Amino acid sequence: MKADELLDSLLGPKDTFEFALTHVRDAATGDLLVSLLNRLDTHTGLENSERERRLNTVFARVAITAQESLSLAEAGAKVSNVVLRNALTQLLPPEYRSVVFQRRKAAPFEPEQLTTAVSEASGFQGELIVQGLTIAERQAGFSDVIVLSIDDDPATRKLLESAHFVPLRCSSIEALVEMMATNEEICAFLVESSFLASLDQTQQAALISKCAGYSTFAWLRFQDEALIQSNVDVGQLIASARCRTEVTEVSFREKAGVQERELASLRSAQSRLLEGEAHGLFIPGELTRLELKLLGAAMGQYSKYRRFNPRAELTQVTTKFLHGGQTGARVALVKVNDLRVPVIVKLDQKQFILDEARRFLTFIHKDNPDLHPEVHFHAEAALIVFGIIADANAEEERPAPTLEQRLTEYWYEEMRDPMNCDGGETLFEGFTEAAGRLATLNKQKCSDSSFECRANPFIESVKKMESEGFSWGFNSKAIAERGEAEKLLSTAARQAICHGDAHTRNILIRREQGFLIDYALSGPGHPCSDLVKLELSIYLSRFLQFGTEQDLVMLQRALSIERLPLTELLLRHKDLIRSKTNLLCLKMCVSARDLVADVLKVQKLPWEHYLATKLLGAWQALQVPNLQHALARGIVAALSQL
Repeated sequence: MKADELLDSLLGPKDTFEFALTHVRDAATGDLLVSLLNRLDTHTGLENSERERRLNTVFARVAITAQESLSLAEAGAKVSNVVLRNALTQLLPPEYRSVVFQRRKAAPFEPEQLTTAVSEASGFQGELIVQGLTIAERQAGFSDVIVLSIDDDPATRKLLESAHFVPLRCSSIEALVEMMATNEEICAFLVESSFLASLDQTQQAALISKCAGYSTFAWLRFQDEALIQSNVDVGQLIASARCRTEVTEVSFREKAGVQERELASLRSAQSRLLEGEAHGLFIPGELTRLELKLLGAAMGQYSKYRRFNPRAELTQVTTKFLHGGQTGARVALVKVNDLRVPVIVKLDQKQFILDEARRFLTFIHKDNPDLHPEVHFHAEAALIVFGIIADANAEEERPAPTLEQRLTEYWYEEMRDPMNCDGGETLFEGFTEAAGRLATLNKQKCSDSSFECRANPFIESVKKMESEGFSWGFNSKAIAERGEAEKLLSTAARQAICHGDAHTRNILIRREQGFLIDYALSGPGHPCSDLVKLELSIYLSRFLQFGTEQDLVMLQRALSIERLPLTELLLRHKDLIRSKTNLLCLKMCVSARDLVADVLKVQKLPWEHYLATKLLGAWQALQVPNLQHALARGIVAALSQL
């Protein structure tokens, strides 16, 4: 089919159009789309909805180059039909959308003006010159404004265009979802009553949360005539979606459309996002382009809120990625410009960042308002900014060492000078403070059932290995005791508020102070889970085996079942406590055990819950390659009465 015939068919009756689609790929070029757009603009025999559908359908079948995208955008600027212009803008890549709304008279575009690529998505990596203007001059970035409205408002469109914003009207939830999934340049959402009127209260709440959940930097404006909930309730929905304790960047008005005075709010939202643009040298580590922009925007806000330098232009971000846990999150030490104060930033998938933030706000914030991690997200990029707990002994600002680091350093100190190595009193004080914070948390009843429990021992993978023929070398009695422990724990599995991941890498020690970090797994759990996990983390990683496995079994029986005090443990098992490191570790284990007793008393549970939690924790530890399996086996044998 020739090009002219194909174009005529695409504009003909529906059956002719559908037949012509089968030939589109053979003749698919950007010129076809430009011609189709121009013909649809002047065609009088099609409804607007059908024009839009045909443009969308043909566009989806054509793979056009960056230069063809530019030509299509230029053609769109001359289209008079606003429905087609709006549809085209939503189809084009973000860097070309503003071209549709620019009607400057300039020299025509010449191919040689294409110096290098502008968009990685289209294969370009440099600066694109368009009609004598760079893309940066045509569109500052983050200029897209989503207008949720059934009807087109020429006045709103004209005002936004004149202020160099790109109005993108969505007349359905489906169009909004698609737009949010494919557009990273949105700076605001304008929600009109015509869009809200057909939604019930549940649907309106979902819409509000979805818009708010796109970006912590975007501005939201609602026409409140059709809002079912009060402005206060809407604000609470927005705060919840953005993981905030208060709502910002939102306004309400009675009438539809945008007023000139509201442009200041739009520019403010755009400005907040543009603070993440690279103006100078960036050392981004392993960051995507959007993550880098989000990090810069977040650091700009952090700097202003902390009043480090409210007028500072973001010119450099230095990131040093730190050793993290077992998840896919990246943890970075970030320093902005010449500010002396670095921060810790965790970057992860948006769903995980939001989950961690909501857990913190629900379970931790009320008792630790000073921690106040800041959540920022835009499109699919998300991060949490934590204020640094600085190392008091370092000349330059850096995070305080973890309990794991300090115990390792203590062992090396003992090896270098065993006679003069101190007893680790300061380190023990720091541990005691952190463990005490856990006990305070675990004494609280958990009343929120909406969060998944992630704190308790997990041995499903152990049982899966057994089902596939693996043997740990224990008899049936040990397996039966494990089953009884699971049953007992299930009776109080969600009774307490837990940190969820209490181990030696999540405790920072600053001299005699101890701090808990990383509340990603906080929420409901068994009252014993945190302190038992911490006790096992110390014992299985740092306690040195000087005796036989049977000696270890007897030590655990005395510690856990007989509940002997430290002095009696030292007398009975002095051959195991040959090093100061072992003595310090045992002191910490006894301290954690005694704190569990306090927690159980408050939670009105018997001591058997501690034994059951510890038994299951030891079984779980058998899978971890860097822990001492002989010590874990000793706990299983001791608590199973083997």
